[in-house]
Amino acid sequence: MTVTVHHEGALPALPSGIQDAETTKAALHNLRHFHLGNPEVSNRIQGVTSECLPALLDPFRDARRLRFEYPLFLKRPRPGERPIAARDLAQPLSEYLAETVAAFAPEGDGARMLKDNLPWLERDLRQRLEGDKTQPGMEGPQPLHPLLDEAAERLLEQLQLDPKSSDQLRGDLERLRAAIPEQGQVMGYGFYPAIHQLIHVIRTLSGPRHERFETAIRDGIRGLSRLLEVEHQKSEAVKAPAHLRSSIGRASGLLDPEALSGLMAHSTGSVSMPPARQARIEQALATLTAYDDTKVRVRFVHGDYLADDSWLNQIPGFEAVSATDPCTEAMNLFDQEAARLGKVFAALRIAHLEIEDIYNPAIHDPWFASFGWEAFSKEELLLVPGVIVLESADLAATSDRASLTRLLCSGRPVQIMIRVQPHNNPAALADEDPFQNYRTELGYIGIAHRQAFVAQTSAARHQHLIKGFLEGLDATRTCMHLISTGLRTTGNETAINAWLVASAGLEGRAHPFFRVNPGKGDSSAERMDFDGNPQAERTWPVHPFRYLDASGATIECETAFTFADYALLMPRLHHHFAVVPPACESSDLIPLARFLKRPEGDTAQAIPYIWGVDKYGTLQRLVVSRTLVHACRDRLNFWHTLQEMAGVNNRYVEQAEARTRAEVQAQADAERERLVEAHQTALTEARAEAAGEVMGRLTEVLMGMDFSRLPSSSAAAPAAEAPARPEPETQAETEAEPPPTPRTGEEEELSFDEAWIDAPLCTSCNDCLAINPVMFVYNDNNQAVIADIAAGTYAQLVEAAEICPSRCIHPGKPLNPGEPNLDDLMQRAAAFN
Repeated sequence: MTVTVHHEGALPALPSGIQDAETTKAALHNLRHFHLGNPEVSNRIQGVTSECLPALLDPFRDARRLRFEYPLFLKRPRPGERPIAARDLAQPLSEYLAETVAAFAPEGDGARMLKDNLPWLERDLRQRLEGDKTQPGMEGPQPLHPLLDEAAERLLEQLQLDPKSSDQLRGDLERLRAAIPEQGQVMGYGFYPAIHQLIHVIRTLSGPRHERFETAIRDGIRGLSRLLEVEHQKSEAVKAPAHLRSSIGRASGLLDPEALSGLMAHSTGSVSMPPARQARIEQALATLTAYDDTKVRVRFVHGDYLADDSWLNQIPGFEAVSATDPCTEAMNLFDQEAARLGKVFAALRIAHLEIEDIYNPAIHDPWFASFGWEAFSKEELLLVPGVIVLESADLAATSDRASLTRLLCSGRPVQIMIRVQPHNNPAALADEDPFQNYRTELGYIGIAHRQAFVAQTSAARHQHLIKGFLEGLDATRTCMHLISTGLRTTGNETAINAWLVASAGLEGRAHPFFRVNPGKGDSSAERMDFDGNPQAERTWPVHPFRYLDASGATIECETAFTFADYALLMPRLHHHFAVVPPACESSDLIPLARFLKRPEGDTAQAIPYIWGVDKYGTLQRLVVSRTLVHACRDRLNFWHTLQEMAGVNNRYVEQAEARTRAEVQAQADAERERLVEAHQTALTEARAEAAGEVMGRLTEVLMGMDFSRLPSSSAAAPAAEAPARPEPETQAETEAEPPPTPRTGEEEELSFDEAWIDAPLCTSCNDCLAINPVMFVYNDNNQAVIADIAAGTYAQLVEAAEICPSRCIHPGKPLNPGEPNLDDLMQRAAAFN
């Protein structure tokens, strides 16, 4: 969560207790029965106090010390600029003030006192803006200049500076004020932050659009008037002496109008305009001339959404309409405005066609005869005064659901704003526990209306909220905005910030963000926007957590923020939690996030808990009821559904990836087997050929030998009987014909001592090149070969063979007999040779 706490609070501490087997056994018995929903143990367990907060939110207990996105500075684009992003319309005041000061004092020491006290100004302005909230709606945008002037005086009074420093700070404050536009406004996080931001967006966009429309009407009136004037000049009335006398004016005494009229009567003139066209032009001109802008830009239609709507009627261009069936009333109001403006749009289109002289009655007459809002262009639809339905989630899910469906299916560009309380089930009866049944997800219902724009967002994230407004208003189709603003839950001593509660709903998967825009395409990948969700790839967001154990040692760990943590913020849901006594230790007590990972059939003995901290900083384990555990599973089910739609942890994608990997692996294995088989065949043939060649040479040697020189069987006779050995004629003769080398034993088998790579099997994985890019290189087929065996070590060869996925590297025998650990390396290499 994007918040900052300006204090060094003590870490929550885990209390110590005397562990006793019997006490632990009794406590576990009671806690297990509480978890399972046995009401008989309610008087034997300790419930949570109203000040107990989720452990991860304890540092933000004091709302006065928080710095967060609000107050917002509402920006207005310069003339001619069109806002294209949320930042163009609103920005946190802290950021805006810091950027403004840096613009006129960029140096490190420039305006140093003002820069150091900007957080004080921001906090003071926030307190003034929040002020008295007894009048909902009246806490909306306020002019920044007067608020800043008052805050500046309070700051100077607070600091009590010497005259020189006071003058310097006052001068910097005046420079800051001068840099802020006169029309600049600022707003806090009040009762209706989403409505005020929507009003700001509409006012910013509608002004230039209506100025262009009024310019187009004036141009249409001017063009049609010229056409009728030209036609009027062709009429006989223009040639009458009386008309000529009046048109000449003061010079009429110098001319004879009767004579001039006689001369004009003989001229043939131009072809007259057909009566039907003239009537059409006159009708369009009359419609454009009679157009009167009502200046009403938006009508808010509501049932019981607003207790008091008078503040809306005080905003120029906005009206509040109360209705028992807001959705049906919204359709009627849109149809009325569309019918009124449809005549003007048709007249403006006819004017353009007539001025360009391209109106074709055969084509255009039937077109304009049935011209309704369905035929409006996008720009024309945006000119129709907006209709915004303010609806509560409870009514939208129950009594008003049928009319809501009709509106969502109608295609009319009506904006529907539904206020959502993420801990509630909008379809639950008044006396039902919100977790008694599976939750009715209005967002999923909206998605089922395939042609409607649906956004689930929160005022706690103003950029996501405004982006949804910009996209929805531009979509010119029915739009449903499901908005969480948080609740102000008050304890005995402190109030939890409403912005923080809304943020916790986002963190705990109670109110995940998404936008579905059918105008972007038919596939979920095109329609779905999943931005803004914290740690969107995880089941629950996980954050660092530090606390003191019973011995006082600091423990650092990571803790998940679950839906149960969010539910702990709601006092009406505290009956779903029970405090674990400090002395109770058991392996059956497990964190809720881990509990939810187990299959439901494997949790019979387990008791889930979350961490909580009371107002004294005592860390507590809080057992969660089985009913709330089911609610957590239900919220996770919806979260996983949205993840799948957004392509995050999509099971279909994972299955497709697994199938593709299996197919690729099967193809690679088949190819490897084919190559290995071919290699073995070639090797066998090579060995047979080599053996045949060796035998042939041996035969030749044997056939060419002089067997008379071989010792006979009578070699053992006395030397006297042996014949004399002839002497060689020369030494050269003897050396020229050396005796054949005798062979003993069987023929030695051929061996491959040098390292080699079976390149056709290489998958180009790059693993061997990462070990030694000089020894291993790629050939022209992008497959590995050994370029320089001396450029590496035998250890690198063995390592490359071991990590090669296709097992195509054969290390052979070491080139360097002095390399260390050769015995071990050769033993490892044997499997690959």
